[in-house]
Amino acid sequence: MTSSKLSAELTSIVKDKLELGPEERVNVRVLLEEDAILEKVAIELEGSGFKIKNVQEGPDVVITGTLAVQNINAINSISEVDKVEYDRSV
Repeated sequence: MTSSKLSAELTSIVKDKLELGPEERVNVRVLLEEDAILEKVAIELEGSGFKIKNVQEGPDVVITGTLAVQNINAINSISEVDKVEYDRSV
């Protein structure tokens, strides 16, 4: 669970929620690497159970949505994902 892609705040939230209910969904913000192919990453995210709510394109691509805490490691393993953070704004 301690990977450099997960923010410290998200790691703490996931740890707590895994004990209470692994199916509980958490709001996350996924930041992509500079050379990532958005369509490919979106398919991989959705395949891991990520429900995309918004995509912000620009110099930095940010995808927000929800994911069951038990599936956090699935998006953490997507190579084009740069960072995964807890999203307070959802």
